[in-house]
Amino acid sequence: MLAAVCCLLMWVMPGDETIPYHVGWIGLALAFGFDPWPRAETFASVGLFTMVTGAILAQRAATGVIAWEETAEIPLMCVLVLLMIWHVRRRQAATAELAALAASEREQAARRERLSQVTSHSMRTPLTIASGYLDLLLSSEVDQTRVEDLEVVRDELSRLGRTGERFLRMMKLAPRDAAPLDVDALLAETARRWALVADRGWMVSAQGGLVDGSEEEIRLCVDTLIENAVRYTSVGGTVRLFAVRQARTVTIGVADSGSGMDEGVVESINRGEFATADTAPNGLPTPGSQNGLGLWIVHELVTARGGRVMAERAPEGGACLSIALPLAGPVRGPAQCSSPGAGAPLATAAAERTGHGPTMALELSGDGSPAGRREAQAVEQPDDREGDRSGAVHGFGGSGR
Repeated sequence: MLAAVCCLLMWVMPGDETIPYHVGWIGLALAFGFDPWPRAETFASVGLFTMVTGAILAQRAATGVIAWEETAEIPLMCVLVLLMIWHVRRRQAATAELAALAASEREQAARRERLSQVTSHSMRTPLTIASGYLDLLLSSEVDQTRVEDLEVVRDELSRLGRTGERFLRMMKLAPRDAAPLDVDALLAETARRWALVADRGWMVSAQGGLVDGSEEEIRLCVDTLIENAVRYTSVGGTVRLFAVRQARTVTIGVADSGSGMDEGVVESINRGEFATADTAPNGLPTPGSQNGLGLWIVHELVTARGGRVMAERAPEGGACLSIALPLAGPVRGPAQCSSPGAGAPLATAAAERTGHGPTMALELSGDGSPAGRREAQAVEQPDDREGDRSGAVHGFGGSGR
């Protein structure tokens, strides 16, 4: 309609053809940009408008109303609009390809989720059965050589179970929706759960308060850090879970009394580099490596939230691994005291915020059976070890199994 009106104005306005001529081309470009037409309709419209307006301009040039030089606009404007149409088609094709890729990614994510559920059930069931039978064999075996052999089998089954867990975690790296989360309660519950399966001295020093985050992601990260601490501490060693709120950041970490880490490994972790060896062809850590698969998973989850993974030496003498997450929205929970010293390591800073007031200790002990557990008993006792002055400090005596 606009093109027809412009052609009519060009015909009835000799000498003033320029304005309706260009307005007609602008209208055609805008209409095509908002809603691209089919190929045949597009070329028919461009060709018809070019011929009609070109005939009018040629007639005006022949009668001396305009100079012949102005007729050069006829092919130039046509070429210009055709180039615009080409770019719009390219954009349309690219958008369709991106939409197809997004749909494919969603479908693959759904498949990975289903695969993780099936794999989890398929791996855990036979491993649980095998571990149960192995415990029965160990309980009745008197030959020390065979006991040592069975212990090796149990260690390998445990390693296979950890590898499977890490494989499942890698499938769940997609960021989850954030929701208000009580970090202190999460750490206390996690320590209770691990105290049933690992005979360590479990301590919780938490003053993280409420944060906005994914409980599943944070729990996965904490479990991975605890798994690393348990692996490198002996029976009776200390594992301390802590949470510290500093400015607009909440830091959640695990410190232990194990063998610690080399300075080079600490520097690599603080630079965001994991699994410098034992990597697969795609650059990812291999499931069997001992230098970064679990931490790489934590790194991927934390950096997706704008945080980072940190490492240092713990006051307990072992390693301290922590994750620092930015706080989104208003600060929740108790206000955090300033750091005791500029540049002080986080684990040391958390340990220095201790007092000698009463400490709540929960003693969990087993009766020797795989599922044995006596009732938890809360007792008040003097605080003779490092804890958090303003936050909750809990001790959990691991029972072992």
